[in-house]
Amino acid sequence: MNSANTFTITVLGSGTSMGVPTLGCHCPVCESKDPHDNRLRPSLLLSHNARNVIIDTTPDFRQQALRAGLDRLDAVLLTHGHADHILGFDDIRPYNIRQRQPMPVYGTEETFDIIRRAFSYAFEEKPAQSTVPRVDLHPITGPVELVGLTITPIPLVHGSMKVLGFRFGRAAYLTDFSSLPESSAALLRDLDELIIDALRDIPHPMHQTVQQALALIDQLKPARAWFTHISHDLPHAETNQRLRAMGYPHVQMAYDGLQLELAINDHAPSQASLVVAQHAASGSPNRSPLPQPTSFTSTESWSTTYTPTNRGSILTIGNLDGIHLGHQAILRAMVDRAAKTGAVPTALTFDPSPRKVLRPESAPLQLSTRAQRQQWFAEAGLEAVVTLPFTLELSKLTPEQFVEQILVRNLHVRTILVGENFRFGHQQSGNVDLLAILGKRHGFEVIVIPPVTLRGEIVSSTAIRRDIANGSISHAARLLGRPFVLTGEVVSGTGTGRKFTFPTLNLKPEQELLPARGVYITRTVLEGETQSRPSVTNVGTRPTFNGTTQTVETHLLDFTADISPKRMQLQFCKRLRPEKKFAGADDLRTQIATDIRCARQFFARLHHLRHPHQPA
Repeated sequence: MNSANTFTITVLGSGTSMGVPTLGCHCPVCESKDPHDNRLRPSLLLSHNARNVIIDTTPDFRQQALRAGLDRLDAVLLTHGHADHILGFDDIRPYNIRQRQPMPVYGTEETFDIIRRAFSYAFEEKPAQSTVPRVDLHPITGPVELVGLTITPIPLVHGSMKVLGFRFGRAAYLTDFSSLPESSAALLRDLDELIIDALRDIPHPMHQTVQQALALIDQLKPARAWFTHISHDLPHAETNQRLRAMGYPHVQMAYDGLQLELAINDHAPSQASLVVAQHAASGSPNRSPLPQPTSFTSTESWSTTYTPTNRGSILTIGNLDGIHLGHQAILRAMVDRAAKTGAVPTALTFDPSPRKVLRPESAPLQLSTRAQRQQWFAEAGLEAVVTLPFTLELSKLTPEQFVEQILVRNLHVRTILVGENFRFGHQQSGNVDLLAILGKRHGFEVIVIPPVTLRGEIVSSTAIRRDIANGSISHAARLLGRPFVLTGEVVSGTGTGRKFTFPTLNLKPEQELLPARGVYITRTVLEGETQSRPSVTNVGTRPTFNGTTQTVETHLLDFTADISPKRMQLQFCKRLRPEKKFAGADDLRTQIATDIRCARQFFARLHHLRHPHQPA
């Protein structure tokens, strides 16, 4: 269920006019076992505060409504009058009966002419012996307000036919079109989500191809895009992998049942450069799953998978702990280059880190887990990740042996991208200069990415660890490009908080490095949920109650249900104060109430920055 300030987009159908599987067809996609390859006719559902608008009443409308549990329908938008978009029009009747009123329908006069002919019985001025659709037709000539959303029509060209797409907030739906007028492109700037026609690779007189859709995405620059009106020429998983390899990790195939949640407000976030504010205000860290890179634990297994493709690798090497802004610059450059060359963008990393094996007494505490890094690799658009077990035997390889045996023989490297301080081989005797020499010898390119600086400071894992250990959590987030996050199991506590102060959830962190002892403003994501909850978190030993064990305790604001999640995630936004010992439970309770009040003020300010015209 979306909140008062958000709405949900549900893709009810993502297929062509004949659907997928297509009748009588036995191609690999039509016979695929992947449920994402089953595509009903194209339709979209917009939901806000338990009210719903549907775009197009396809021949599959009844099936789509049943699958979505659509108990109420408040309006219908029609893109055009082709059969695959209107033939479910008669199934409006149950909503007429339940809601006891005509259904508002919005579209062009041309579409309404087709509707009146195809469903003439609904418009006859005489008593009917059975129920008929009861509708109020509203010609749409500009933005309309429906279920709390401003919906803007987007004129499109579908072969020789004029049709409509629609924009709602920072999302747009453009199905069934072959070209976009320049005047319409101006209505599609600053999108978070774009759902767009991409029928197949082969040209069609009335639809966009994959390449044409990508060209338009390059022009409009949405944060994320989804293909719809997809034929059986495009297998779901393979096409997503191809898009990623082409350098479009933000473009994916839509699928029936896909849901996206967005903020109602049309305005772009204020102060978008403030990373912590962006993430803390979003409240939804995982709107939909990303395609995951293929994971390997040996270079031989990478070779077995990719050698037959003759693509080679574009590679970066390192611990990549935290995947901060510096790492992200390298990963972006890799993915961009892979799109031009067709090579496999691959990260080569190690577990445990080399220093834990060679000098465990001085090894730094890890910022992130392997699972977190895998997710961030997916966000960057990598196709493969090789995580080598680091052993003493591996550490004894000379730089030349490391390059010849691992990079050239097994990973078929074509390009390596590394930072200026990159070291490799036995006793770290290899540097970027030697790597360049070996590259010329073995025929691969070496690209050295300069360090990323933020306000004159070089971004590094060392600096981020220092900030977190000191409690400078906001500064660490700027260097990371995202809030610092702890994940782990929820464990039983002593019951002290529930008995004497405020109830808390107790986290057993999977990360090695914890923030400095103190009280923090956080957002909490409980297992099984995608919507994060505002919270206050204490990291420390509970000195008021003479505690000695380090704990991470979180109090959820405005949440009173009795819950027992198995796992949770904490996103750290700001440090409020150090941990201190109070005279007793009453003094501590008073201070915690003050901490909660400060947290509420923080989230209210963020809400105002992001939604300046909405009340907090």
